[in-house]
Amino acid sequence: ETEAQALYSVENDAQLQTSLQAVRVYPGFTERTHRLVFPFEDKFAPDMPHLLTIVPSGVVENSKVLEPQKEKGLIGFAYPQSISDEFAESPVDQQPGTNVDSSAAVNGSTQLLRDTAFVWRRQDGTNALVQAWPTNLNEKFRQDFEISEGVNPDSAKFSPQAVSEFQEAMVRLFGPAATNCSILFCHMELVSASPAVVGIGEEVLAHLRKHPELMRDLAIASVD
Repeated sequence: ETEAQALYSVENDAQLQTSLQAVRVYPGFTERTHRLVFPFEDKFAPDMPHLLTIVPSGVVENSKVLEPQKEKGLIGFAYPQSISDEFAESPVDQQPGTNVDSSAAVNGSTQLLRDTAFVWRRQDGTNALVQAWPTNLNEKFRQDFEISEGVNPDSAKFSPQAVSEFQEAMVRLFGPAATNCSILFCHMELVSASPAVVGIGEEVLAHLRKHPELMRDLAIASVD
């Protein structure tokens, strides 16, 4: 979610008139981040459920036992995600790049992604995926994010479907008591003065080659 502030002036370079149709350079941008957070902390002690951070490609990026502890939470995206039937039916340790341990089994058998708290079939036949990862709800987090507790401040930014599925995953992970733990709706804006280059790959590279000063601004040593 990036908004550009203004365009660099490049109209005087006759050699780049073709690429100007597709390449735009902005001297700054504002990044707006929206996230859902479940502050489990020590609310469910002594339970220690097993987190699997699953991406749409079926890779398990993170496998971790969640110990009860103050300022601990799970964070996820504010838009709904899906996973294909092929990946939903695959074992959690099958995809290249997967990071799981030997505890990822059900009754001694191989665990499928669909067996986890984070993947299930929706009523329309598609597969819901909730990609969650650990976060620290410390003072810095609360300074960085504007937080609304338990109330969706903007359904256009925090998809109601994503909120519902995030809550469902937390109930599957922590049990029915998770419904009594309010979701945090977190929003952050980051204003950057670093240039942003927008366009098709090859045309962006050609533009950078013609503008070494822009490469320096972007801390790019060279373009091959």
